[in-house]
Amino acid sequence: MLPKEAKWINTVINNNLLGVDGEVINLGSSSLDFINYNQPYIKDLVLDPLLKRFQVTNVDIKSDNNVQLVANFLTEVGQTLIRGKSAKVFLVSNLLEHIPNAIDGIEKLKTLMEPKTYLILTGPKSFPYHPDPIDNMFRPSISEIRGYFEKEFEIVKLDLIRNGTVFTSSFFGRSAYKTKKVINSKGGFLRLLLNFNFIYKMFRNLLYPASAFCLLAIKK
Repeated sequence: MLPKEAKWINTVINNNLLGVDGEVINLGSSSLDFINYNQPYIKDLVLDPLLKRFQVTNVDIKSDNNVQLVANFLTEVGQTLIRGKSAKVFLVSNLLEHIPNAIDGIEKLKTLMEPKTYLILTGPKSFPYHPDPIDNMFRPSISEIRGYFEKEFEIVKLDLIRNGTVFTSSFFGRSAYKTKKVINSKGGFLRLLLNFNFIYKMFRNLLYPASAFCLLAIKK
């Protein structure tokens, strides 16, 4: 998640979810380590504001201290488990590019959500390949996102958020602890400078524009 993407979600929480009662499903919530150290602004701008007003269930296919429900929303079993929570808001951020087929994931979301429930959906528009564990390179345009959802959802907000380059959005958003840990795990800064793959990615990321699509919609 890009920092400005997190700020967009924060604005939605504060301005568009006023008066909404019920549980929030954070689908594809990732690990506690990732939230605390890789992108700590997620906690500050998204998770903490949600927890002040809602009961939040973090859902992921992998067990972790941060995960309350282990479920795969692409399967019937997973959908049944998630429906049991009777959520009013679904937060689905940077997930569709990490499943085998993004369009299938969108259709599964449509069947999973009940009428009058809110969907906060975000993901990369411009960002390099980053497997976790896969990246299907789903990088839709705003008009494509609109086309996927406008029949079954009332679209409240749909924006393209630009956040500098991949380097600035990733490096400066990461905690100092995580940066130090990565450098140490790679054998030190000098060894990183001698690593061709690292140097290539660093220069690529210095110039590669980072942006995200951000959607707020209500199931009809």
